[in-house]
Amino acid sequence: MTYPDTNVDEIIDSCSVPVQVDNSDQKNAAVVARFHHIWTPDLRILDAEENELYRWDGYLPPSEFAARALAGFGHARLRRREFDKAEKHFVEVLRAFPNSYAAAEANYYLGVVRYRANPEGNDLLHQWSILRSKYPASEYRLKQSFKELP
Repeated sequence: MTYPDTNVDEIIDSCSVPVQVDNSDQKNAAVVARFHHIWTPDLRILDAEENELYRWDGYLPPSEFAARALAGFGHARLRRREFDKAEKHFVEVLRAFPNSYAAAEANYYLGVVRYRANPEGNDLLHQWSILRSKYPASEYRLKQSFKELP
């Protein structure tokens, strides 16, 4: 139901080389064990050397999956220090899926990626002020709250 969605399919195809592993097939036992698979779907974003850059597991409906995938690709780009590309993914989550569960995460890391690209700028605190107002009950709001300690 999620993968055939046009938006999901476009995001996956434009940002990755998808690989599906049947966890019930004994031929795949080594891969299942290597990645410590526990639940399906089990989604990983890996680099060319198979280092894990982002992951999540469990069903998401198409719009939430699309938002989470874009946020995941943003994380992967951020970890590879590809700041411009990471920023585009986080901005797209906020533009296309502002009410998704991944939106607070994208808002938080949009500040992080802008800070990493330009530590002299004020973008981190600006993004986090938006996070406080738009996503006050989110985990990412809590994560940035250290900036408010006396």
